[in-house]
Amino acid sequence: NPKSGIKLWEFEMGDRVYSSPAIGSDGTVYVGSHDKKLYAINPKSGVKLWDFETGGFVGSSPTIGSDGTVYLGTEDGKLYAINGKSGVKLWDFETGGRVKSSPAIGSDGTVYVGSRDKTVYALNSKSGAMKWEFKAEGWVDSSPAIGSDGTVYIGSDDGKLYAINGKTGVKLWEFETGGGVSSSPAIGSDGTVYVGVGYPDKKLCAINGKSGVKLWEFETGDRVSSSPAIGPDGTVY
Repeated sequence: NPKSGIKLWEFEMGDRVYSSPAIGSDGTVYVGSHDKKLYAINPKSGVKLWDFETGGFVGSSPTIGSDGTVYLGTEDGKLYAINGKSGVKLWDFETGGRVKSSPAIGSDGTVYVGSRDKTVYALNSKSGAMKWEFKAEGWVDSSPAIGSDGTVYIGSDDGKLYAINGKTGVKLWEFETGGGVSSSPAIGSDGTVYVGVGYPDKKLCAINGKSGVKLWEFETGDRVSSSPAIGPDGTVY
């Protein structure tokens, strides 16, 4: 209960949970686990509606399309598209490495996701066919963020934040952060891109989304693996 902090229910999964829950338009809660499953849970009762068995640990978080399809990356190197009502697999796409990046969906339905094969993929949401791929210089655990103009922003373990044309896969710019980027970028209302940085620099960076020029940086006490959240007044947490 958000007002009182009283537990309404709990649901026991088969292993550790690194995946963040996603909530469908009907309230269904979707979440993955290291028991190699995606679960769909009734939000009122906490009762399982269905589970889908993947081929690997689930370290990424599910993303829900406008038609209710659930997209999920797993450590067997695949991105799955699953019917949100039935739990039936619609398609899967095999990358060359573990997928810890959580997919993002563009306004035209394109699904974007990174992989530990050092690649960012753009896929057709209906068929799973690849539209394009972009090669980074390090693994891509960061999740994509999509700007209002369709630009895809994503970090890499190579210490860079990339801005990629969402239609073509062409690199628009890259920004050297000084440390690995597993944090997923967040985009402010003015187009500023905020992203956390790992070793050795350990900081939060604010970057101009059009030019890739750094606006400011804030030094933290340790690496930043979590993703920034932006309040309605523009405060970055």
